[in-house]
Amino acid sequence: MNITSNSFKIPENQNLQPQGTIARGNRITLETTDPRHFVSSGVSGIQGESTAPTFEDAMLEALNGVNDLQNESSDAIETMLTDPDSIDAHEVTLAMAKANLSLNITRTILDRVVRAWRDLINTR
Repeated sequence: MNITSNSFKIPENQNLQPQGTIARGNRITLETTDPRHFVSSGVSGIQGESTAPTFEDAMLEALNGVNDLQNESSDAIETMLTDPDSIDAHEVTLAMAKANLSLNITRTILDRVVRAWRDLINTR
């Protein structure tokens, strides 16, 4: 089989260096030509786009939610003591149960996170 196609020939005046590179000797420096490329700081070059929340943000949001439930429970108890006709007993009971459940779940999660961290630190 003899291949005689001219489609594989490179014109003599065409630059063989890929676009977006700078070649000096045996070193090739790549340039960012697309805003989606990562820059040297490790952050994407696209600015203004929202990023996914970090673990810290998610944890703080969850802890703020638990704190809000605790405050609602305290407010319901205070309202029941100061003006018993304005709130039903079952609303107070529900607020206390929600606050208790959220606090217990948070305590369990934090205990497991601390245990996992200690396991990572003490891995030999």
